[in-house]
This record gives sequence, structure tokens and C-alpha cells, in this order.
Amino acid sequence: MKKILLVAVLLVQCIVAAASDNDDQNVKRQCLDALVQFMQYARSIYTDCGVNARGDSIGYFKAKDAGRSTEDGVRTNADLAMVAAFVYETARKEDIELPAGLSYPQLRRMAIRSFRYALSTHRSNQLFACTDQKYWGSDTEHHQWESSLWAMSVALAGEFIDQGWGLTSYERNQLERLLSAEADFELTRQVPTGYEGDTKAEENGWEGNVLASAIAFCPQHPNVDKWREALWRYGFNCYTIAADAKDTTLVAGRQAREWFVGQNLYDDFTLQNHKYFHTGYQNAVMQEHAESLVVLALGEDLPASTAQQAREVLTWHWREVWQRVLAQLALCDGELAMPNGNDWSMYLFDQLPAYTAMATICRNADALMLESRCLQSLLQRQRTTADGSFMLNPDIGPRRMGVTAHRVLMTYLMHDLFPTDGLKASTWTSFQERHAAARILPCQNVVRGMSKDRFACFSWSEGLANAAAIVVPNTVEASKIFIPYKKGHGGSIMGVPQQMAARPTLLTDSSGWVAYAKGEHPYCIWATPGNAVIAILDDKAEETGMVALSMDALTSEKRTLHLANAKKFETDGKQRMSFHSQWVNVDNAVAVVSTEQTKFSVEKRELIKSIWTSRLVPQHHVCVYFSNVTAAQTAALARGTQQWEKNGWLMVQTMDPDHKSYLLAFNTGTAKKRFKLPRKLKKMKKLTVKIIE
Repeated sequence: MKKILLVAVLLVQCIVAAASDNDDQNVKRQCLDALVQFMQYARSIYTDCGVNARGDSIGYFKAKDAGRSTEDGVRTNADLAMVAAFVYETARKEDIELPAGLSYPQLRRMAIRSFRYALSTHRSNQLFACTDQKYWGSDTEHHQWESSLWAMSVALAGEFIDQGWGLTSYERNQLERLLSAEADFELTRQVPTGYEGDTKAEENGWEGNVLASAIAFCPQHPNVDKWREALWRYGFNCYTIAADAKDTTLVAGRQAREWFVGQNLYDDFTLQNHKYFHTGYQNAVMQEHAESLVVLALGEDLPASTAQQAREVLTWHWREVWQRVLAQLALCDGELAMPNGNDWSMYLFDQLPAYTAMATICRNADALMLESRCLQSLLQRQRTTADGSFMLNPDIGPRRMGVTAHRVLMTYLMHDLFPTDGLKASTWTSFQERHAAARILPCQNVVRGMSKDRFACFSWSEGLANAAAIVVPNTVEASKIFIPYKKGHGGSIMGVPQQMAARPTLLTDSSGWVAYAKGEHPYCIWATPGNAVIAILDDKAEETGMVALSMDALTSEKRTLHLANAKKFETDGKQRMSFHSQWVNVDNAVAVVSTEQTKFSVEKRELIKSIWTSRLVPQHHVCVYFSNVTAAQTAALARGTQQWEKNGWLMVQTMDPDHKSYLLAFNTGTAKKRFKLPRKLKKMKKLTVKIIE
């Protein structure tokens, strides 16, 4: 194998840092240890199921669709076959002890039998029917959505088995038939494109995965040159914008415009799927392309020209997507903010291999720092389980576990194949300072900004028909107290309006942002340059000012609520409660301050997106949100917070813990005169005024 050659080529023209405090071996060991512990869970869902038509023993890892020809059935089994084969080969060589009750011979049997099940049930082999009496996969006569993604996992399972104890010639032939059938199908279709509501970016990324697998593991096949051409075209048409149609940059020997088929990203490099801006899909393309580079690196006799061209095509617009989108939404615990919400489990940390790809293949120091934080968060979540699974209460059960294990494995492989020697990770402080300036993602009606204390974001989504704001403290310990929440047309902070909020006007300056709309349902949110986020909300909406509190094993199953007059109580969210106060501080970390004494309620917790969640609801439409503040600090901040109305203007004054003051003056639509600063405030030296005419 010529891995060293490809590694050298992939690192050409990358940014080189002066020194390194990152240890590839340490990252790899953490990933491997996590996968070893995960084998407890994998064993619990494995079952033997007899023999195939050749008499070979087979079995599978059970998803909800146990052994069926569906995504749930096939993808779960393929991912876990790959992971089991990898753990057997790698952990055995390092003499790592397996979880109690599991031996290496058992692990090997699970790996080979589940691999054979995946081969036998593919329509190119048909040695055994899936449990729904069908075969899975694509060929020139039949297309199954996403089968190319599953086929890559099967290919890697075969590679790890071959490295460990060797494939038989018949198994090798079965694998080659599977890969060639899937790759040949890609030659029969047009590369799909589209960006409004339903991007084809991540689909084209996984179509490329099987083409890369076929090139790597079937190098003598007569169609290998056609597969390579198809891989370049699918791979290029993922992170594509309209301007690429005229781009003359040389990519794999041709001008970019010659590869271009259509647009899959908006012009600001953002992406929509499921009809809204979805950061999970935004980073998935980077993961998929990195996996194709991994597969190519594992193949034999790959020409140097192919390695260089692969990098040019598959990293197209990575840096723009990173700088303009992903890095703008990165949080201190390694999570990516999801301004428009999320339709799967929260806190998966599934962007881990995207960070790894930027850190290893493009040698990005910020990505190296975020990868470390993301990996630690993912491992923290695994520690909440007793069986080595990666999360409690997964939304799609075993398939979610398989996908997470798949991504942890890819982080290991990227550090193994594309080491970060010589690269020094940036610090969170330097990252935060460089990304402090407020920024608008114009194609998605999203605005974000980050002070030293917190990240704040507002989104208005037409496709999702939703408006919400989030505030995330810039400390890992407090970053998951307030968690994203969607309900109806609203959610976090905005509450639940009776109708979709009016399209906002978004404003930014060097250190803050404003989102506001006037009319029958006015609102105005100001993320100040400091700590405070001031919200004037639609007083006709329900649950205005609401924040969602995590009450979960991942974060904390109990919260201590501090109130005015030195009162406090602890809650696990299992019962609804209400109380009167001007402010509430949660765990001496985050606070909601009303401009007057009001009633708060803590709603009974619910399991939402795999996290137990309660809602803290102030029954007042003007609130200020603070991060990283104690109860004593909150009491002082509350004394400096007030609202008043004059001549149709609604004014809110508040302050930061550093005694800087802020005044928001909002014309809800009734003020006829220009705003005049009250005389008593004109002499204040540390007052920042924001006027929304």
C-alpha cells in the first residue's frame, strides 16, 4: 500500500504552524478506547441468523428494522461490522482489554459474520435474503437511496478484516461485485443539484464515497477510470455556489466551471436541508469527502496524480464553508449552534470528523482546538451510559449508535493517515476574540455574535416557519444549561407566538447585533457588546421570554434556582412549579431578569430530542439574559434593570457585571417623535444606547 505517498500529497500547500501541542497518538487512543467500550453495546444487539447459500455462518447487528433491507437495518449492520472489525484488529495489536464478558474470538466472529451478512444480502450477490425477504443496494437496473454510503462501510469492514486475518478469495470477489455494482450505477445517472430547502450536497458526498471505495479496492476493474471521472464530478458538486459556473480555477486538470453541474449552497455558503438551515448537513459534506480521502489512502497502488486531484476536488470550498459558516457557529464545548433547530437528537457532537478533517487535511489550528473539545464532550456523553453506548435515549436507536461509532472511527483514521505533526492548536480565548464581531448569514436570516461571556444568535426561518433566539455561555460547564427549544412558530426566548413572526430587520456593528420587527406583533432583541441580551417581545405570544433548562444525566438532573430576597430551591423538573420574583439565576451560572416583579413557572420536564428538558417561563414580555453570573451579581444587575414608556417609545435600561450600562429604545410603531435621551442618562459615562426608530 502507498499510504505514505498519499499522505504527503494531501498535505501539500496546507498551512504549517510553528509548533505542536497536539498528540495524534493521544487522540487515536481516546477514540479507540471509546470504541472498545462501545463493543459492550454492540454485542448486546448482535444475533446469529444461520448460514448463507454457500454454507457460511452469518449474523447481523439489530436495529429497529432488525436485519431488514432498509437504511435502519443495513446501515446499522454495515457500520457496526466495520467498527467491530477495526476494534478487533487495532485493539488486539495494542493488547487492550475488552469489556467484561467479551473476548477477541467473539469479537472476530461478530465482525466476519455481520460482514458476510452485508455481502450476502446485497442484490449483486443474493446469497441470503434480508429479514424482509428483499435484497439491498443499487445496480444499473435498480437504485436504493443512500446505499452507496452503506457500501463504503462494508468496504472498510472488508479492508480491516483483510488486514487482520484475511478475506477468502470468494469474500473478496463478493465485495468487488458489490462495489462495482454500486459504482456502475453512479455512471448511469446525472449528478443532482439543488439548494432551496433540499440541498443535494450531502447526497452527492455519499455517492462519492462508494466511487472512492471502488477505485481503492477494485483498482484493476475496467471501469476504474470512469469511476474516477464520476467521483470528481460528484465530489465537486457538493459545496457549489452559483459563481462556480464561471470560475476558472484549475481543479483536477480542468477549470472549475467545467466540473460545475449546479448550485448546492446559497451564495453565502450556507446550506438548507429539510427546508431550513441545518448545520448538521452543512458539516456532513466535509465529513463525507474526508472519508473518501481516507478510503483512497487505504487503497493500493494509487497514482500520485490521483491523490493530488482527489484533494483538489474533494476540498473545494472547504475553507469558505469553514470560515464563513461553521467557525461562526462553533461553541465552547465543541458543539455547533443550530440557529434553526435540529430534527434529531441534541448534543450528538457529530461534527467531530468535520473538525478532524479541517485539522488534519487542511491543518487548521482552530479546528484542532475545537476537535479536542468536541471529542471530550462526546466521551462525556458516553460516560453517562452503563453499556458503552454513546448516548441515552437515542432518537433512532441502534442506528444512531452506529453512526456515532462510525464518526469516532473516522477521527482515528484521519489522525493515523494525515497526522498533525507541527500544528499547534489555537486557544479558545484567541478563537473567541477573532470571532467576536457580529455577523449576518443573509441567505438564512441568521445573525450571530460572541462576547467574552456568551454566544448569542437569532434566526428567522421561512421554510421552517419559525423564529427563535439562543444564548450560550462561553464556559463548558454552563454551556448546556439553556438549550435550544422549538415550539410552533417560536421557541427559545421568542416564546410561542400566535402566528409566524414578521420578517426581521437585522443590524450589526463591530460588537453586537439587533433583530427587530414592527407592526401588530413587534419584537426587538439586542445582543449588546457585553454580557446582556435584551429582549422586547410580542406581548400577545404565549411563554414569551422562555428558556429551556436541561434536566438530564448529560448535563445535570437537578437545577438550583436562586430568586430575589436570597431565596432558592432545587428542582428536577418532574413537577410543575411557579413563583414570583424579578429574576431567576440557575446554578449560579445563567440568569433571566425581568424588568419588574413577575410570575415565573418551571414546566414539567419532557424528553425532547433525547434530552430531558424543562421550560423556565417568565410571564413578562421584557427580559434580559446574562451568562456566567452568580446569584449575588444577578441581584445587583436586577437593581439596574428597568423599563419605561414615553411618546410611543419603549425603553429598557440594564447593566453588565463590569458596570457598563445599556439603553435600548424601541419604537414599536406608535412613536411619532424622534427619540430623546432622558436628561438623567445624558451624563452617564459608561452608557451605550441603541435606538430602533
